[in-house]
Amino acid sequence: MTVMDPEQAYRAVVAFLDEHWKQHPVPGDFGDFWGYCRYIPGRGTRDPAMWYDWLAWVKKLQTGELVPENRGWLKPEIMQPMDPEQAYLAMFEFIREYWERVSRPAEIGDILGRMRYTSGAGTADPEMWKRWLAVVEKVQANRY
Repeated sequence: MTVMDPEQAYRAVVAFLDEHWKQHPVPGDFGDFWGYCRYIPGRGTRDPAMWYDWLAWVKKLQTGELVPENRGWLKPEIMQPMDPEQAYLAMFEFIREYWERVSRPAEIGDILGRMRYTSGAGTADPEMWKRWLAVVEKVQANRY
């Protein structure tokens, strides 16, 4: 697998969330989050704040600097490409930040628990890592 720019990596995030939704299509906190994250090519996300939150976590992963709440100036062009592991780590933090903002809903907390990643050991639920790599491959092949 090759590296991904932030937009392609975000498309993999949306594909990952979409796959989860297909397995668990239950309205609620995850369904709301999934809806806000829907990607609109050339525009960002259905909820524009989600796009900037994603870019903030990419920047944090790449530079160590967390961008404060005013994130509208972030653009994917100023970010470096990421490998699948880096994109996964940014996705985890992106989801975790949302979870913390909306009073830690159990449904999203469960997903985060299964997604928890340790370098060299993988994810708490090995299926999560396999699903991630599968969607990355589909996105990179323009099949998603």
